[in-house]
Amino acid sequence: MNNYKKDFNAFLENFKKHVSKSGLKNSIQKDYILKILYFAEEHLSVEQIANDVKVKYKIDIGIATVYRSMKFFEELNIVESLDVGDGIKRYELNLSLHHDHLVCTSCSKIIEFTDEIIEEQQLKVASDNNFDLKDHVMTIYGICEDCQ
Repeated sequence: MNNYKKDFNAFLENFKKHVSKSGLKNSIQKDYILKILYFAEEHLSVEQIANDVKVKYKIDIGIATVYRSMKFFEELNIVESLDVGDGIKRYELNLSLHHDHLVCTSCSKIIEFTDEIIEEQQLKVASDNNFDLKDHVMTIYGICEDCQ
């Protein structure tokens, strides 16, 4: 068993414990949705998640189940959603350090980035306005190198 799979198993166990302690319900479908998101190399739409669960794990799952699960995960702050401007929410697990996004308005490609100067500037702007910054979302829209 490789480390990445071990990491997922630990993640899933922690999730199940958290859900159980909260008195909320878990399901095998949620487990497989989390597995798809954990190993995804891109931000996925609900339709992509449902299709991947069906194809990769041969689990029958309805689109409404995936929508409800994503809402559940967002409420628990386990996933973050991103709308690239085409009206389709895409999801990723909330596992990594904070990052922002570049979105291509031509092909919808999403590139994640971190920039300490931008982070510091946002703190300064908040402070200058007597604002207690709790969180932020930055999405930069443009044309990617492949579409230029």
